[in-house]
Amino acid sequence: MRPPVTPSRLRSALAGVALAVSVAACSPQIATHGNMVDVDALAKIEPGRTPQSEVLALLGSPSSQANFGEPTWYYIGQRTERQAFYRPETIERRVVYVDFEPTGAVKSIGTLDLEDGKKIAIVDRETPTAGQRITLLKQLIGNVGRFTPTD
Repeated sequence: MRPPVTPSRLRSALAGVALAVSVAACSPQIATHGNMVDVDALAKIEPGRTPQSEVLALLGSPSSQANFGEPTWYYIGQRTERQAFYRPETIERRVVYVDFEPTGAVKSIGTLDLEDGKKIAIVDRETPTAGQRITLLKQLIGNVGRFTPTD
């Protein structure tokens, strides 16, 4: 036989559920975006010896490729942490670039991290456009008599 549900037991159960939900909401959520290159796979690439096909097999498809100049592949990835309702904060960023010789062999490898990035101040201004600002009512009235019926 079950023990009866008393108001004190109900309050205790609700308090336990509320505590569990609040603790779960405070735990940080970590998300990975892009291609975080494995350091062990990167160590297998030897400049002057490793061909493009082997780099593709080891690191996968690049996030981006250089359009001009020497062929360069970029592998871009980052980890962000979000706590409750706050904005996500970037905790790790890694950009690996692989330069290739015209023959297709690896020329050089380099990495950039969060400290190599630069902060960009975003301006919230609007660019003025030429012309008039017309309200909906002006648009409706302005179109009266402009259209001719078709036969």
